[in-house]
Amino acid sequence: MTAQLLGTSAVKGEYLDLIRATCESVKPERICAAVAYATHSGVADLDDALSSLSGWQEAGKQWLVGIDHCRSDPLALEHLGGLPQSSVRIFDGEFVSTRNSCVPRRSFHPKAYLLFGASRSAAVVGSGNLSRTGLRLGVEAAAAVHSNNAIAHLSTWFCSQWGIAAPLDAIEEPYRGQYESASNRRHPQPSDDDAAPGSAYGSTQLKPHQLRQLRVCRHLWIEAGNLHNRGPCRSSNQLTMKRNSRAFFGFVAQDLPRNSDVGKVTIKWGGERHAGRTLRFSSNGMDVLTLPVPGESEAYDQQTLHFEQVDVRTFELMVGSRTDAKRWKRRSETIDGVLPMTGKRQWGVY
Repeated sequence: MTAQLLGTSAVKGEYLDLIRATCESVKPERICAAVAYATHSGVADLDDALSSLSGWQEAGKQWLVGIDHCRSDPLALEHLGGLPQSSVRIFDGEFVSTRNSCVPRRSFHPKAYLLFGASRSAAVVGSGNLSRTGLRLGVEAAAAVHSNNAIAHLSTWFCSQWGIAAPLDAIEEPYRGQYESASNRRHPQPSDDDAAPGSAYGSTQLKPHQLRQLRVCRHLWIEAGNLHNRGPCRSSNQLTMKRNSRAFFGFVAQDLPRNSDVGKVTIKWGGERHAGRTLRFSSNGMDVLTLPVPGESEAYDQQTLHFEQVDVRTFELMVGSRTDAKRWKRRSETIDGVLPMTGKRQWGVY
């Protein structure tokens, strides 16, 4: 639950609720956000919550984001930049993107959303980062401020920092190199989304550092075994995976009741986009992903499946040959990314 400080206006519930409620009130024509970092899950949740608001598509959007310690997901930054009327700049980006592990010379730590409407303006300030935990799950404090004087000071600060920040496209390549380096994929720095559930301390479960690997790696392969759910003599499409594999797919690892929905992703398969593929925590204690229904001559059973993250909660699916599977496993081995699975099936990330 989120505890929110009473400002000029506030709502009970999630930090994201306050941001959405303030947007509905102000009807912003321009949005300026400064955040310490942006994760896959946070950008997905923010986009889901705000994209349906009146005027959101037309509003100008400026995102000032930090990349300290490689905590911002490059695809999340790219997604922000691809929103309508949107641009992204990185605080001290030219310097930080060239430093080993993106260690900053000054920490960038704001969490502020400035909303400028035709007749009124507001600022939402608080403790939550642009992550699912910061926006929805963590204990955060936030307030919506409507004071013209306070907003003017914040606007002046934002404009000064925006003016000296690096455009995303100027540092995107070196930053992606840092983020996808073997050292970062082997030992990624924790973010808000890496709070470890109790299950992470079970002897057979994914450990906290392995959950962090799932978050930062763009590729996951898994020996599918026998899939389920479509009846006898029909190719099935329910892929069972290790509990908390969901961290790879842009969801936070957390202990849920069995038979709980986790969320939905888009799978690119067979030249088509299959939206709304359900991920759930099943009655057998495993994460289950609903894959696109295979064709009459296709089957996932006993194949090695490969997922590549191509956008926020969007993944390209490939069925690999034996040669492919060996290559993927070798890549995982270089970062200690072959992960434990009960039974004989193997899987990993890289």
